[in-house]
Amino acid sequence: MNSNKYVFWGLVITTLISALDANIMQTASPTIVKQLGGMELFAWVFSVYMLASTITVPLYGKLSDMYGRKNLLMISVGLFTVGSILCGMANSMVLLIVFRGVQGLGAGGMIPLSMIIVGDLFSIERRGKIQAVFSSIWAISSVVGPILGSFFVEALTWRWIFFINIPIGIATILCLIPYQENTEFKKTYIDYKGFFIFGISITLLLLSTNVRNPYWYLIIGLLGLLVFVLVERKESQPFLPVSLFKNKGIFRTNLFMLFYCLSFFGTSNFIPLYLQEGNHMSIYKSGLILLSIAGGWMFGSTPAGKWIIRYSYKPLFIIGSILTTISGLLLYLFITDISYLVLFLILIIQGFSFGLLFAVGTIASQEFADAHIKGMSTSLQIFLRNIGTSVGVTIMGVIINHAVTIQMGMKNVFLYALLLSLVTVAISFIIPTKTAVASEQ
Repeated sequence: MNSNKYVFWGLVITTLISALDANIMQTASPTIVKQLGGMELFAWVFSVYMLASTITVPLYGKLSDMYGRKNLLMISVGLFTVGSILCGMANSMVLLIVFRGVQGLGAGGMIPLSMIIVGDLFSIERRGKIQAVFSSIWAISSVVGPILGSFFVEALTWRWIFFINIPIGIATILCLIPYQENTEFKKTYIDYKGFFIFGISITLLLLSTNVRNPYWYLIIGLLGLLVFVLVERKESQPFLPVSLFKNKGIFRTNLFMLFYCLSFFGTSNFIPLYLQEGNHMSIYKSGLILLSIAGGWMFGSTPAGKWIIRYSYKPLFIIGSILTTISGLLLYLFITDISYLVLFLILIIQGFSFGLLFAVGTIASQEFADAHIKGMSTSLQIFLRNIGTSVGVTIMGVIINHAVTIQMGMKNVFLYALLLSLVTVAISFIIPTKTAVASEQ
């Protein structure tokens, strides 16, 4: 750990940058619209970032298996930092949207490459603890980010929500410079044609969750994926290696994580809103409820590596999915009459499940894969998580918006998530049992 401490802190700072950027803009949004105008375009500030950061995840994974992780991560952080500078200097909504796209292109590599480097450098036992640290940063940032955004808007200017990324980005790159990669990477042909078809198709599918008339986007996106599959079958070196789908461990683990993110993972986005609107709770108290998930996440992910060594993957997937389902059932049954303390305790259980399953899922995606496609396997799972979360949150938003009251909307959201969580329980029983071997790194 001592020899890699600078790399570790570089990865921690990378996670911090991503987490803050995802949460800090919430409170600055009204001020940005007031100064730049273009309210009708403002949703694209978030959409273009999501699109750019999501569709590039598999490409970063592919490139990392060919050219290494370090330089690629430094490039992605640099691109994100340049995008942040440009966003801070934007004088129109159109320019802000374009520069957020630049930011997103950098962000697409930051989390996947960090996870891949963790898989390269640290033993299975240590990876769970490291992922607990990363997850805690995300959870705490969900509370601190909006507060920090409010401070910048009131004390300085909204432009500082972007300029704050400059020193953090520089610090990240300085921490990564001493890192020497020992793995030999094989340079091969990149199927850019496949990436282009795949990227356009996924973009259209994601856009279908953010536009008023989504049907044509959805139809063309699905047709694009069909074309992608047909084209890739004839490709000697496809963008998504066939071995990723023939490997039962990788395929079933990824399927599990996709459905898991479609189900309960997105519900935490709406719980503070429910507490504010349904229970007339303050913004700060409703935001603090998310610390329950952060605490539970740490308890679940920290020992995950040791539990994998002792019990293997399959039992942990089963236990995590069952715990999620039980906690979700309690939320569905009692959400309208639940006290703050009881809700906090239930969300700790759910956070425990999140931490356990995300840690085990990430490690499984790396350990089930051959060394030459470890980066691609890790990034593919993160990509599917992003897709699942984006689609799941969109569906939940639609459910709440069409409900008579927010209380009824939340019950319907939990019912939707509960039904999908039963699918994850079923999938967990068909994940292969693989005994992990302890390693010293």
